[in-house]
Amino acid sequence: MNRSTHAAHHRAVRAASAAALIAGAFVAPRLNAQPAAVGPSAVPANPYTSVSRWTPPPLPAGKKPITQDTYDEWRTISGSSLSNDGKWAAYTLSPVVGEGELVVRATAAATEYRAPRGFTGRPQLQPAADSAAQFSAQPAQFSADGKFVAFTIYASRSDVERARTRRGTPAPRNGLGIMNLTDGTVTRVAGVRSYRLARNGGRFLAYLLEDTTSAPRNGAGSPPGAPVAPRRENGVTLVLRDLAAGTDQRIDGVTAFAFDDDEKWLGYTVTTRDGAGNGAFVRALASGTVTPLLTGQATYRGMTFDRKGTQVALLSDVGDSTPKPKMAVYHASLVPAKGKPVAARKIVAATEAPAGLLIAERGALSFTREGNGVIFSLGNVPMDSIPADSLVDKAGYDLWHWKDTQIQPQQKVSANRDRNRTYTALYTIASGKWTQLANDSLRVTVSDDGRRVLGINAVEYAIPQFWGEGASDVYLIDPATGARTLIAKGLDGNAQLSPGGNYVTWFERGQWVSYAIATGKKSVLTDKLPVKFQDEEFDSPDVPPPYGLGGWSTGDKRVLMYDRFDVWEVDPAGVVAPRNLTDGEGRRAGLTFRVVDLDREDPFLDTTQPLLLRAVDSLTKATGFWRDRMGVDGKPEKIVMADRNLNGLQKARNAEQYLLTQSTYREFPDLYTGASVAATVKISNANPQDAEYPRGTVELVSWLNGDGIPLRGLLHKPENFDPSKQYPMIVYFYEKLTDGLHNYVAPSGRNTVNPLVYNSLGYIVFQPDIIYTDGQPGPSAAKSIIPGVQALIAKGFVDPKRVGITGQSWGGYQSAYLITVTNMFAAAVPNATVVNMTSAYGGIRWQSGLARAFQYEHTQSRIGGSLWQYPERFVENSPLFKLDRVTTPVLFMANDNDGAVPWYQGIEFYVAMRRLQKEAYMVVYNGDEHNPTKRANQKDIDKKMIEFFAVKLQGADAPSWMVRGIPFLEKGRDQVKMSNPNGGK
Repeated sequence: MNRSTHAAHHRAVRAASAAALIAGAFVAPRLNAQPAAVGPSAVPANPYTSVSRWTPPPLPAGKKPITQDTYDEWRTISGSSLSNDGKWAAYTLSPVVGEGELVVRATAAATEYRAPRGFTGRPQLQPAADSAAQFSAQPAQFSADGKFVAFTIYASRSDVERARTRRGTPAPRNGLGIMNLTDGTVTRVAGVRSYRLARNGGRFLAYLLEDTTSAPRNGAGSPPGAPVAPRRENGVTLVLRDLAAGTDQRIDGVTAFAFDDDEKWLGYTVTTRDGAGNGAFVRALASGTVTPLLTGQATYRGMTFDRKGTQVALLSDVGDSTPKPKMAVYHASLVPAKGKPVAARKIVAATEAPAGLLIAERGALSFTREGNGVIFSLGNVPMDSIPADSLVDKAGYDLWHWKDTQIQPQQKVSANRDRNRTYTALYTIASGKWTQLANDSLRVTVSDDGRRVLGINAVEYAIPQFWGEGASDVYLIDPATGARTLIAKGLDGNAQLSPGGNYVTWFERGQWVSYAIATGKKSVLTDKLPVKFQDEEFDSPDVPPPYGLGGWSTGDKRVLMYDRFDVWEVDPAGVVAPRNLTDGEGRRAGLTFRVVDLDREDPFLDTTQPLLLRAVDSLTKATGFWRDRMGVDGKPEKIVMADRNLNGLQKARNAEQYLLTQSTYREFPDLYTGASVAATVKISNANPQDAEYPRGTVELVSWLNGDGIPLRGLLHKPENFDPSKQYPMIVYFYEKLTDGLHNYVAPSGRNTVNPLVYNSLGYIVFQPDIIYTDGQPGPSAAKSIIPGVQALIAKGFVDPKRVGITGQSWGGYQSAYLITVTNMFAAAVPNATVVNMTSAYGGIRWQSGLARAFQYEHTQSRIGGSLWQYPERFVENSPLFKLDRVTTPVLFMANDNDGAVPWYQGIEFYVAMRRLQKEAYMVVYNGDEHNPTKRANQKDIDKKMIEFFAVKLQGADAPSWMVRGIPFLEKGRDQVKMSNPNGGK
């Protein structure tokens, strides 16, 4: 549909919908009256369903049914990259559950090599919110010359399962694979802890072997009365491989190692059990000469090179024989003055740390980008631990003080981080002096040359942040003295230091502001421009955020700023008038342009080269790439634009070769490559089995909400959809989902609706967008969703008696609200929902430790103020107080370790429905999170949702858990086969 046709369609829909609204079409039937279209009949034949049996259409010819076992077949592509010369692309192909493989493909030929990577598709077996529990295979790495690929080889699935299920079986160790791209042969090395390649090298690979010994650490087994030596981390064998020659050199006792960028040096630290040979060393890779930088029995940490490979920094406690040795910072020049040896010298002594602080042993250590300073970290001196048995007869309690900057749950969540908090310090090489820059109330950003430091302090505003009204003060810090200069007070938003260190920018009162560090001049940069630079569609009761910055030109001469559609080129000094880089083409055509920076290692955008832009059509959701130039007038030039999702663009570092993904709802985001973004070829086929299963269609549909505002949604129809028939429909939503029109959907199952799966079961799936009015989150959802459902029913292909609704979290809340104001839904699954805003307002988001007040006053819940300001809003928007009106049966999930929505909201929901004798089923996954993380729990709620909707919308027979429940004494018996006392199963 072109734009003019679409506009005409909008006008027709607006007129028709307005007439329907005037006629009362939006008004839901009163629940104390006889339901008009749907709802339980007075005497249902089946106590679990009020609809007759509906048989889904047969599968299309030659297609297989989608089942939960099917989910595991789908594979993903991860870690895709190009070799520096652009001749090869590499990626990891992993199933949801199972063994993965590395694929290396020539970009200009059909040559392809594959190598097993082991058990990369690992399901999560235990509930855990920590993302570290989610296994992810490390990306493979090309050598800088593009002749080899190194990759981790994980243990096989059988070995992992054996270690998990057999007590005493040690965890299997990872290995290393080295693929020679001349012929695809792979050298495998067992028991490798880590490996590295130089950024600009190509000759060498270094890897650290696992420790295969079980000898005691240093100090263990000492004779009685002997001094206790500091606990050291003993090293293992480091192997330095010459890739072309295939030869190895071994270095024993290594704890850490690193290459410089240009592969001139290998740096490593040695700690052995007997102390012999301990120290920090550099090896000249051209000659093999090893130079000791620092020696002695000690702990060595954090060896790092500058970008030019001319100097090295490290931490060590050498010479400190106390029971708790402390670190000092050491520096060595690798190109010393004539006649002087290469050696590390102490530049910051342990004794120089301020009272209560020490040089952090595992804190960040690096050079400034320009190499003129060493950035290191200070940490708190650890507090003595309280002996566990000393508190046995003591009171155990938390004290919640009204002046605490963080409430106790938040302190608990952040305790480990706070215990190990570090503070940035800077040593300036030219002056030989160092300064502490950050402290417990100030976080800092250091410029590339170490001469400018930006500090942000939000502590003063920590208490109002409790309810969402925090702010921050912005300082410039003198790196020589630590002196601070306040440049912005009470700023709502983040201040940023320009990459050249010449300006600080921030967004204030709807405008971009710059502060010139050299002159102290503050300039408002965008107040004269005819567009808004903050979110025009923002619909929460808070300050709309800015669209953001697109980058800086060399020397901080220009900064790129975004409005809703276009990119603006702005002089940060405020002297030269801003210009619309994209010439207004974005707003005219409804295209959102954003900068694509293909060289993230360069802090600046190169003005001598065309600027690459990604574009998204706000109407059709088509995507593509365009080019433009900074400092040159004219419209942007289209490179490629398509009705699909073009994403993840990469460029080879030293060649004009590009890699990206392309996807539609029907096409997996496979990899495409080419010498031009406009002409790429497909080089992967991750899921050829997709063609064996039914896959419906998705389209954009339009209607007017209850206020006459045009809305859109996604409509997913089953394969072989017949518009002359009526189908059951599932309504699933979460704010706005239409941007995902061209996103591929793989079959999967958890606590949300997968449209591909539900289409295969015979359902239509509708995903309506929602717009909000402050203070009316529930009515806003009703005014958006109900007219959309009515518009689809009016088309004749939706059975009005077979419409279900579901949502998760915020979508769960709105699902619960909607069934209190309409009985058009025959089934509802409002998962992880809030039903009582008055009690939820005073609750805690346990995963973060934050009180929930901010969410209601300023963010997603959109009440717009406190419980005492708007008590009526809290009550009116709470489903709990209207549950007596509900006729829709509900199934919902409320997990007892939910860190976002307190699970007692589920209890309130369940208790109220039970008291009112309404049909309700609550599933609680023990120990699991807001969204279930344990794979078995994900599959179980998926199964229960499918069964529940089948009963309520298709008239299927009810499963046992709906008929009789699962008594506590029988818990778990539905999932295992139990032997009976008389034998047999």
